[in-house]
Amino acid sequence: MDKRIKLHDKYFVPYISQDVLMKAVDDVAAKVNADYKDSGKIPVVICVLNGSIVFAGLLLTRLEFPCELAAIRVTSYEGTRSTGNIKDVLGLTTDVDGRDVILIEDIVDTGNTIIKLCEHLAFRGAKVVKICTMFTKPEVYHYDRKLDYVGMEIQNKFVVGFGLDYDQLGRNIPDLYILDENLSENDMKYYILFGPPGAGKGTQAKLLVDKFGFHHVSTGDLLRKEMAAGTPLGLKAKSLIEQGALVPDLVVIGMIKSEIENNPNVPGFLFDGFPRTTDQAAALDEMLKGLDQSVTSVLSISISDEMVKERIRHRAMMENRPDDTKDEVIANRIRTYHEKTEPVIDFYKAQGKYREINGVGTIEEIFDKVCEIM
Repeated sequence: MDKRIKLHDKYFVPYISQDVLMKAVDDVAAKVNADYKDSGKIPVVICVLNGSIVFAGLLLTRLEFPCELAAIRVTSYEGTRSTGNIKDVLGLTTDVDGRDVILIEDIVDTGNTIIKLCEHLAFRGAKVVKICTMFTKPEVYHYDRKLDYVGMEIQNKFVVGFGLDYDQLGRNIPDLYILDENLSENDMKYYILFGPPGAGKGTQAKLLVDKFGFHHVSTGDLLRKEMAAGTPLGLKAKSLIEQGALVPDLVVIGMIKSEIENNPNVPGFLFDGFPRTTDQAAALDEMLKGLDQSVTSVLSISISDEMVKERIRHRAMMENRPDDTKDEVIANRIRTYHEKTEPVIDFYKAQGKYREINGVGTIEEIFDKVCEIM
């Protein structure tokens, strides 16, 4: 199952599990308790809103000494980028003059925000300010000021979950997720798997879905799915089929568009058995253009006509398809492929999107070739 999540226009992948995060909270609490449990002091614990709410709440339940709780709000993030500047400071109503302060942050990266907060609290009269952060990015922290309590060090990547957000989404995710820098909504992958009968498209499609998490789109499966669900498109297709008519390209394109819109959290789509003609290819391009998307690449598994005949006969025997053992049936399927489907190759070659793979070899060898291209 695909474990990616989508927040706004970006995708994130699992990074650190909740179990590991909770162990880090326990470790931080133990260090804070060691400093204050028998000190006789009553520090002011300041939660930096909104990101540190989760960490602060968990930490407070583990502190074994009296303390006061306060909150302060600062603004320094825009989207996935830290500005390094405090735009606003709000909310501190507790008197910190002459007091020990434990400043709780969700994450410290460059340190610009936390250092300026320390200066602000010192200006308000705080005697001691200790920095307690769940996460830090040592690659970019460039201040001499020590971080007193640190849950864990992480990569210099944008993360969400466990209180951290991307434009206000993701704070409630219990695990920590990291930005998938190879994927965003605007570069969704759309691959077309191409090749003659018996080339092994079905086998390769399953392997690609397992490896990359793509959503496999088979027009035959879509037709059956839409008809079974009784959707308007499915009812229209069913009516045409019952009349002995072919399902128009526009109806098939409508089903494909619906499938794309109903699966927004996948990393890409793998079209199998479509498009079969240049008209269908043009219709697919037009539909994707309406979604501000386009076909990524056409992956064509190439085998000779003689090998097509051998594989169709073999498959017919294995799957009990007696009609597919007849020479005239096989010859007709090959002829139909050359006449109607091969022009699609030229269509995508003109766009620079056609990639051909030699279909001779083991399943694993062919799969490696496909993955190398992708």
